Amino acid sequence: MLLPKQKLFTSNILICTAIALFMFFLVQTPLLYSTLLFMIKVLVNVHFALLDNKASFSPSLISFLLDLGVVLFCAFNWTYQKTAANKIVATLALGAFLVPVSLYLFSRFGTLSIALLTVVGVALGMCIDAAREFMSSKFRRKIVEEKHDAEYNILRHLNHNVKPNLLMVKSPITAVISFLESRQILDETLAKRLDGSDETVREALDHAMISLEHINNILESTRKLVTHEILREDFREVNICELFEREIIPLFASKMAITIHCGSAIKIRLHRQSFVEAMLNLIRNAEVHGFSGDCSKAVLSFRITERRSRILIDYTNNGRTFP
Repeated sequence: MLLPKQKLFTSNILICTAIALFMFFLVQTPLLYSTLLFMIKVLVNVHFALLDNKASFSPSLISFLLDLGVVLFCAFNWTYQKTAANKIVATLALGAFLVPVSLYLFSRFGTLSIALLTVVGVALGMCIDAAREFMSSKFRRKIVEEKHDAEYNILRHLNHNVKPNLLMVKSPITAVISFLESRQILDETLAKRLDGSDETVREALDHAMISLEHINNILESTRKLVTHEILREDFREVNICELFEREIIPLFASKMAITIHCGSAIKIRLHRQSFVEAMLNLIRNAEVHGFSGDCSKAVLSFRITERRSRILIDYTNNGRTFP
């Protein structure tokens, strides 16, 4: 049985062998021991220096205020900077600024400050957080790609088999509507709705036709989205509030009331066509299932808020609840 990725496996064996040989020859030389002894000497000197400083110097109001300012700056930077690179660069810049400041306070006033050590620890935490986020994003991207391939295969099967059957179903329903209309019984009561109102034969058949058309529209729009190759260059930074106001809400302004609540101008990188299509499908779904086509009293509300690493869209409407 042949192993997958044999070339990559072979190259990794060679790399690991080279590292092992390097470490073997390193052990045979005094370089490793000299390095270890030097590091031990440095650590011992640092240890006694800290003990001496601890006995001779104590924190002051200046160092306390400096430490507090660093904590607040690091927390603000970690929370509100968009990218990990910006967070780390800003933190390292603060660390570079604190090096001469800490030395000056120590030599001039004998003041010890943990601000620089705090910055180093925060920078390390940011690096760990960025590495975790990178691995998590890579894993999610792989799952999305596999899901996309599966969705494409399923959608191709549905379009090939379901859409022709939808057309076949609509044809006899149209004939039945014409037949019942000629007998003048389309306005007869057929059943009771969940809210207790009467549903006529015409309304039931119209609802069936709308549902079939809705299914057909879903298949068609989904086919366009899934089969269309979305490139990285197609993503643009847009003002999501303006996107709602200019390209989504006007399409339904004559049918229903749609409100949007945005605290400020929230910008996000997204694929405009895909996002707009998803929101349109959401509103159409409310129109068909939440209000049964009667949208005279419909009120849809979108509340958009920005969190640390994501945008939240809270959507509500006053339509019928799920049975």
